[in-house]
Amino acid sequence: MCRRIGVFRAPCHCRNSGRGFLRQGFLGFGNPFRHETNLGDYGLGAKVIAFVNFKGGVGKTANVVNIGAGLAKYHGKRVLIVDLDAQSNSSLWLMQPPEWREHTRSLRKTVYQLFKDQIVGTHLFDMHRAVVRGVPRQRYSLIASLDLLPSVVEMITIEDQIRQIHGVAGYTVLYRALRPIMDAYDYIFLDCPPNLYSVTRNALLAAQYCVVPYIPDYLSLSGFEILVDHVNEFWHRMSGQFTARPKPQFAAFIINHFAKQRNVFETGVNEFELALNQIRPSGKIHPKAVCLKPFVRFNVHVAESTSEHLPVFLHKEDSIGAMDYADLTQNFLHHFESVL
Repeated sequence: MCRRIGVFRAPCHCRNSGRGFLRQGFLGFGNPFRHETNLGDYGLGAKVIAFVNFKGGVGKTANVVNIGAGLAKYHGKRVLIVDLDAQSNSSLWLMQPPEWREHTRSLRKTVYQLFKDQIVGTHLFDMHRAVVRGVPRQRYSLIASLDLLPSVVEMITIEDQIRQIHGVAGYTVLYRALRPIMDAYDYIFLDCPPNLYSVTRNALLAAQYCVVPYIPDYLSLSGFEILVDHVNEFWHRMSGQFTARPKPQFAAFIINHFAKQRNVFETGVNEFELALNQIRPSGKIHPKAVCLKPFVRFNVHVAESTSEHLPVFLHKEDSIGAMDYADLTQNFLHHFESVL
């Protein structure tokens, strides 16, 4: 019998923590950057989901952290968050600053080294040492099955360098690094920077699905249409250079900062859903793509939870933000495991 814990329902049976990649030869997985053109689908294993929007301030990191934490803590899922943004917001949300500074003192233990190895031809990145297991942590792990691959500000320098790599190799760095650990996780969330440059393109080629965090206003709507067109054009251009995997599907959209009392938000949501219905027949988004409910209301406790370095339901479990994310996480799980 499942029992309720706060706003979430605890799982009947927790799955094995799945840290098998630490024992199954991952430390010796060799050179993940050799040139490959046969980049087939992942097959069984984690669902890799890129949270992407080239507009900043749309709630992307809040979605990644809180849905990821909810899946791990209350649904027994093994989750890895990969922070790809130089701002390191996911990293600093889930790690105390001294802990983050100590861990990233060696850049080898960050996502930066993964890309740097490809650029300069070294093999210094070690996933075993880089992944922080069981975040957030105080004196002990608060969510045992939530892991983090942290980022650093040095990621800013990666963009210009990786563009100079010819062909598909510069865009498949992340995909090749994730392949050996697919069986260790149920979900891998890619927290992308707010742009569509080289690192985000790595995420697109690594992901099976894309989730778009969205604020319902006119500028966001026009930006969304550009995003969908750009991702589809990029995929078609790249897929001709290797044995094609299924393209990453725009599978879900999350409305953030929602304020029902403001007519402009209601209008914005209606216009966005109309746009989805118009785009759907083109095949540019998944035929079952939806705006996940509930819409996430603006709530001060979500903002406060960042300074506490906690997901919102560990910061204030009875807040509006925690309740919204509880329901959103449940619907996210149903959508990705039962609908798609």
